Amino acid sequence: MPIELGHIRALFRYPVKSMAGVGVECARLGWQGVEGDRRWAVRRVVDCGAFPWLTTSGLPELLLYQPFGRQEEAGEPLRE
Repeated sequence: MPIELGHIRALFRYPVKSMAGVGVECARLGWQGVEGDRRWAVRRVVDCGAFPWLTTSGLPELLLYQPFGRQEEAGEPLRE
């Protein structure tokens, strides 16, 4: 007998690490997580360290940006 654990009110995907999420109606879930989630990141070109990615800890304003592509404009999931 199944046990209900909860309800999903909204579903968001974050295509670019540390940027605002994009609301989606549905998403595919696989071994690597939600399809299209955190597949991209902004790299600091001048940083030659082990972690060159720009994050909100280094630039909090990054959260104000919401990425989108042709599929998001049409209301479809982002395809790589």
